[in-house]
Amino acid sequence: MKTGTTDPFANDDEDEQTEQTDSSDSQTDESDSTEPSDSTTDQSGENQSPSGSNTRQFDRSDLPRMVGREKVKDDREDVHQLFVYDDTDTKEEEARYDLKQRFDDKLYKLDAREAIYLAGMQNLDDAEEILREWGQDF
Repeated sequence: MKTGTTDPFANDDEDEQTEQTDSSDSQTDESDSTEPSDSTTDQSGENQSPSGSNTRQFDRSDLPRMVGREKVKDDREDVHQLFVYDDTDTKEEEARYDLKQRFDDKLYKLDAREAIYLAGMQNLDDAEEILREWGQDF
């Protein structure tokens, strides 16, 4: 059919019923909106907890890394593949074991390794000494 033309086979009674239904719906909507509002509701305090307590909502970024995650690899997108000498591997295992003994909870290998890695970055003088022992100056 062309735009702007009417359907010659359409039922005029249906159009009248639709108009009546639409007008009754709009009247219902108007009556719903005229109900008195609860004047005791505090609009500014929607997010406040009852009894005026000072608790607030927080997100996971407020928590320490190990507490705020679901999996040990959460937020660890960068992979640092590290090839090490046998004696370094042995020392890493011993260091992880020693760290694990300091905590009652389970300590993941990935957490221990990253902490040891960061500790080395915070103590560059120690890293420099090791590099000199390995012959970096030669």
